[in-house]
Amino acid sequence: INEAYAADISKKVRAQQNQAMRDGAFVGARAPYGYKKDPDNCHRLLVNEDTAPVVRQIFQWTVDGVPLNRIVNRLNDSGVITPGYYHASQGLFAYDNKLAGSGKWQTWTVGKILADEVYTGDMVQGKTRVAGHRQAPTAQADWIVVRNTHEPIISREVFAMAQAVRKR
Repeated sequence: INEAYAADISKKVRAQQNQAMRDGAFVGARAPYGYKKDPDNCHRLLVNEDTAPVVRQIFQWTVDGVPLNRIVNRLNDSGVITPGYYHASQGLFAYDNKLAGSGKWQTWTVGKILADEVYTGDMVQGKTRVAGHRQAPTAQADWIVVRNTHEPIISREVFAMAQAVRKR
């Protein structure tokens, strides 16, 4: 009976999270780099004025045709704190080398920021699912996208230009 109850609760929690995502609520543990959670509503994103300029600069360099490895070098040379170290400094997770990373920007991190539509003001969630106690990516057609849920850091035009430059 206890196992059945736990399974039932698990299904209800998952259904509630999926509904919250469809309603445009943020359900992640940590806000994306450049944003912070609203202190009054943890399901709402606000622009983080400490890190948003870094995101804007990354997109601008990309639009200007600067390669990823050169962007990474510029960020590291100027001493910009990485997303992992920033979250650790804010107490969003206990300092752990696995979570905070090496303290140096990586091309993977910059590429992940450049590919994330959340910076255009759209909530994009459901990119992964749990299958067999492991996280697995979902097809892009199955992502839950809700438009205009929060203030954008960059315009849709800048995002589109950055994607075109990266594709080239």
